[in-house]
Amino acid sequence: MLENDKNFYKICFDTLLEGICITDNKGKIVLNNSPLEEIFGYEKGELLNKNIDLLIPKKYHKSHQDYYKTYFKNPIRHKKGKGREFLGLHKNGNIIQLEIGLNHFTFNDKVYAKALISDISWRKKDELKIKNLNIGLEKEVEKQTKELNQVITKLKDEIQEKILAKNKAKIAFQKEKELNLLQTKFLSLVSHEFKTPLSGILTSISLIEKYNESIINENIQNHAFKIKKLVFQLNSVLDDFLFLEKTETKNLKYQLTKFNFCEFIDEIIENSRSVLKKGQTIKLTPCDSKIEVIQDKKIVDIIIRNILFNSIKYSPENSNIKINITNNSYLKIIVQDNGIGIPKKDQKHIFERFFRAKNALHFQGTGIGLNIVKHHIEELKGSIKFISEEKKGSTFTIKLPLIMKL
Repeated sequence: MLENDKNFYKICFDTLLEGICITDNKGKIVLNNSPLEEIFGYEKGELLNKNIDLLIPKKYHKSHQDYYKTYFKNPIRHKKGKGREFLGLHKNGNIIQLEIGLNHFTFNDKVYAKALISDISWRKKDELKIKNLNIGLEKEVEKQTKELNQVITKLKDEIQEKILAKNKAKIAFQKEKELNLLQTKFLSLVSHEFKTPLSGILTSISLIEKYNESIINENIQNHAFKIKKLVFQLNSVLDDFLFLEKTETKNLKYQLTKFNFCEFIDEIIENSRSVLKKGQTIKLTPCDSKIEVIQDKKIVDIIIRNILFNSIKYSPENSNIKINITNNSYLKIIVQDNGIGIPKKDQKHIFERFFRAKNALHFQGTGIGLNIVKHHIEELKGSIKFISEEKKGSTFTIKLPLIMKL
């Protein structure tokens, strides 16, 4: 029945998502569909019997004609997505980025070329945007590393002066050995991966704080706090990048363990104290000490740490951050702050990768933390939602199953 129904084939032809252009060996368009006309801005039937050069920028005409002659001498098939990209000419004179798949067929002893064409202009713009964002992120990491090295260098000089001035020979010798070890860790920043030296810095600064307990030096205390804060910031950025890469390459394998959630949340709160601003406090509603969960402990730590650290970062000094833990058929974690809040028009984008709200641009950050959080919560069969008002604060609610089954 369908063999003689031209209308049926015409509808099939015109409802394809890609444009189709069929030309003879002279480059004349003998057949095309509606999507091709839409891509290049022409009216229905306007391209028929026109030369294909009409769709090519003038400066490429000669090279295109030469290619066409060569193609019909030895026609081969080119699939889309194999680097077959070229520039086309819209009717309004604009240059458009296209992707082409090319094939040939013979009909009544004549060879014809059949091109399958897609407009990829938006894809190219997105690729450029991502590239520029990556460049920006690299510059941010470089900037933070430079600031960290400057603080470390200044602190190192002060510690050395303190050792030489206040301690006797035996104590001075022991502290000098520790300082040399610390110097080695600092220098390794320029030649080793970030994670191991950063861990060494945190350990060493804890020792420095301990040595400073007997004779309080406010400068040492202040610099120690700055170092810890910068290290946590850089560590957070590195963790985000590492988990983002594992997520993209699907190399992340979830490891389930059984653990007490109240003890777990206490550890997170204790570790967060080094990044608290002056006067900030974290208030935890009494937690049911019997809450036992089976989840990926490391991933849950990353989820809660991201939300809690955001509350700390975007809240002012002398403010409270509240955490409430409940369990029923699922585990429910609520984190509430009185920070800068999220503008209403930005809220629908807050979980998008690299997005940052307009009022958060002057804070350090990468814009990928919440994207990673949402991804892992969904992988762990949970959910996340929030309520926020600009200049009044935000409340994030996370739900996770008590027992995760992979």
